[in-house]
Amino acid sequence: MEFQKYLNEGLEEDEVGDDVLRWWKVHGPRYPVVARMARDVLAVPVSTVASELAFSAGGRTLDSFRTSLTPEVNE
Repeated sequence: MEFQKYLNEGLEEDEVGDDVLRWWKVHGPRYPVVARMARDVLAVPVSTVASELAFSAGGRTLDSFRTSLTPEVNE
């Protein structure tokens, strides 16, 4: 019922703008269940950039040392 109400609301693109989190903070009380679902979805990282950055902090991600390893080294 609440989700159907949210879908029927017909939001304008300008109303949401670039800050989806702010929109949910303001409008979340109108749709508490849908707001919790949105919070769960929006909490998922969009990409693996953060994890790749953590692993590449050592500076030897795809350098000549790593690309020269032979299959025997991995055993």
